[in-house]
Amino acid sequence: MKTNREEILQNCLSVFATMNYERASITELSRACGLSRMAIHHYFPNKQAVFTAVVDRYVFGVQDPANKFGASEGSLADFIDNYLDGIVRTMRQIVGLCAGKTEGGGAVAPNFHYFNLMLQTRRYYPGAERKFEQLYRKTRTYWRKAVQRAAETGEVRPDIARIADMFHQIHFGLSFEQAMLQGLDIGTLAGQFRQLYELIRA
Repeated sequence: MKTNREEILQNCLSVFATMNYERASITELSRACGLSRMAIHHYFPNKQAVFTAVVDRYVFGVQDPANKFGASEGSLADFIDNYLDGIVRTMRQIVGLCAGKTEGGGAVAPNFHYFNLMLQTRRYYPGAERKFEQLYRKTRTYWRKAVQRAAETGEVRPDIARIADMFHQIHFGLSFEQAMLQGLDIGTLAGQFRQLYELIRA
């Protein structure tokens, strides 16, 4: 069966997410793909190139708010719903690909594996700090535009930057905390978003 580049990235994502970068050899990656080492090298010259492509696709690409949420010109309440829908779509896309066991053999929440990939990205991806900074800045910009629009229409009280950052940080904080448990509960996140919305609504 012919394997394409996208299938290779999907299989390698699972390896990098559940195994430390140092131990994820080309042999391990080729085994996960059901290919020979030479077949992997047909697409990628080395392990670093595979890792970079995986991160570009499944971290910086998937988490880009332009891909994750799209534009929303309605109310802040509409934006929150759109944001939550984007998180659900993203989780369906990547969490299943990250499922598995840790190197120690214990089963953990798939979200934990994805955070493991992000931590390795920070260490092994050239220029990762700058890329993460750009990603988070772009996400905050989406929130700030939505909150500013809501403030201008009288939907919420005007305190744009702090309110936007609170929504952003609720998501990331809860994601990290629950990755250590059973994984992000979208219902809990939605409840916290809506509670904050009620507190700031004009």
